[in-house]
Amino acid sequence: MAGMRLFKEVFGEVVREKRLDLNLTLRDVSERAFVSYSFWSEVERGVKECGSTFMNSIAVGLGVGLDELIIETGYRLSEAADLKIPDTPEALFVRDTSWAAQYADLK
Repeated sequence: MAGMRLFKEVFGEVVREKRLDLNLTLRDVSERAFVSYSFWSEVERGVKECGSTFMNSIAVGLGVGLDELIIETGYRLSEAADLKIPDTPEALFVRDTSWAAQYADLK
């Protein structure tokens, strides 16, 4: 899948944009989140993967919910992959007939 962006790259982009929107420095947010300055910098550059504990610390440092960061990252990934995100949660469960074709050989 050439051209696919990695979660860590897009997450870092979202984190950096949020930090800059809040006019915060790397030092400010890393101290608020109790995350090292160098680690935060690597996350923003999309170099470092981070688990849910660190992702939550980053959200705390920015003063936002972790869900906000993850949802924005998901939207950007889906746009990059040219995927359509349903308008409502209910739309996730609507099936058309095309799904049956991929399982036709299991009959």
